[in-house]
Amino acid sequence: MSLIASLNTGAGGLAVNQKGIEVTGNNVANINTEGYSRQSLVVSSSPTLEFQGQMIGTGAVASSVSRATNNFLAKQLTDKKSGYGEENSKGIILAEVEQIVGISTSDFSTDLDEFFDSWQELSDNPSATLERQQVMQKGAEVADSLQSMVSDLNAVSESINDDISGKVTSLNQQLNKVADLNVQILASESTGISANGLRDQRDMLLQDISETAGVTYYEEANGMVSIQLQNGQPLVTADQVSNVAAEWTNGTLQVSVDGGVSTSILDADDFGGELGGMLEMRDEYIPDLIEKLDILAYNIATSVNAVHTGGVDLDGNAGVDFFSFSAGGSDPWTGAASSIAMALTDTAQVAAGTTAAPDNQPGDNENTLNMVALQDQAVINGNNTLNDYYAVIASDVGLTVSQNEAMSDSIGDSLDQIQNMRDSVAGVSTDEEMLMLIQYQSGYEAAARYLTTVDEMLDTLMSM
Repeated sequence: MSLIASLNTGAGGLAVNQKGIEVTGNNVANINTEGYSRQSLVVSSSPTLEFQGQMIGTGAVASSVSRATNNFLAKQLTDKKSGYGEENSKGIILAEVEQIVGISTSDFSTDLDEFFDSWQELSDNPSATLERQQVMQKGAEVADSLQSMVSDLNAVSESINDDISGKVTSLNQQLNKVADLNVQILASESTGISANGLRDQRDMLLQDISETAGVTYYEEANGMVSIQLQNGQPLVTADQVSNVAAEWTNGTLQVSVDGGVSTSILDADDFGGELGGMLEMRDEYIPDLIEKLDILAYNIATSVNAVHTGGVDLDGNAGVDFFSFSAGGSDPWTGAASSIAMALTDTAQVAAGTTAAPDNQPGDNENTLNMVALQDQAVINGNNTLNDYYAVIASDVGLTVSQNEAMSDSIGDSLDQIQNMRDSVAGVSTDEEMLMLIQYQSGYEAAARYLTTVDEMLDTLMSM
């Protein structure tokens, strides 16, 4: 091999080590970049040449820049992101629900206790106007509290609708970005140029999409990824995107996906992530909670009315309904909590006794005592008093909140653990990069000294 060929070998060594320094510097610069995967220079030997019957090496070349990754951990991260997003979205909503239907010093059970306490006070002076006003006022507060809880829960649902619309818009932007990255990655890698940075961006997007919608994905042989919902509905196939829509239909914000041939309506079972949690809370949890309040309101109204109509008012007339409500649907209680209201318009209508009082006499208090006794009667399903039934509702909300917090903490811990494992595989270590930098620096210096030696030999040869 000639001295000129030796110069090429030395130059190749310089180039390889210089490239190594560049790759190492890029790693160090991105040490705090979220989602960045450590890159490594892949060095291979140059083809050997035959010289006077000997196979002589011709140096080394930088063949590619590899990207540290672990597909299993990447899948685990996206899966955990889905669960984390779902529980986190539920937690935010449940915190609001707990404020509305929760056990506190001023909850609905207090209103109910004060309502029955007002009847107890009326029993001491059944014809007194002030005590009668108190009964009507406390009854109105019971009705107002039930209406307010349903109104507030409906407001939470409306807020969820706003959040769903925003998440769907963001999701579509992310899906289109993945499709764009698919095209860029294919174009780059088909020409032999690494697309490590583009792949990092796509991995981060896949995690974000999973946190939003709980998707699954797989990578094609050409490097493109396809994304599907939990039900198998495709969202991204190569560079094609099926956009998700959130549109109002018959008073309901409906989520759907355009599959090209037809449009599919989606619900909580089709999603994971934040959208799955939001849809479950809006379509299942909150309606179920409102139905329980309807059952409570219906039983309060019907049981109080049954006692009240069994008595007589201050004028000796038969008692009328104490509460009014309107309900419709397959169940008689549907809509009761949102419509219950005080039906009496005058204190004289309060039916405190069971018999008409003689002129200028206060009358009996038998019906007030019957009403007080109602508080301890198991009027709901033969198992619960009115207070007990509300306590069960509030306790169930508290239990759901606690379960959500425990699940969020558990998934969060798992997510941190998997992230740490991913970082140990693909993250940048300052110590390792400094060692690599020293290694490449030494290699560069050695190649430079080699070139200097060959150059001196050439000078000697030329001077002969």
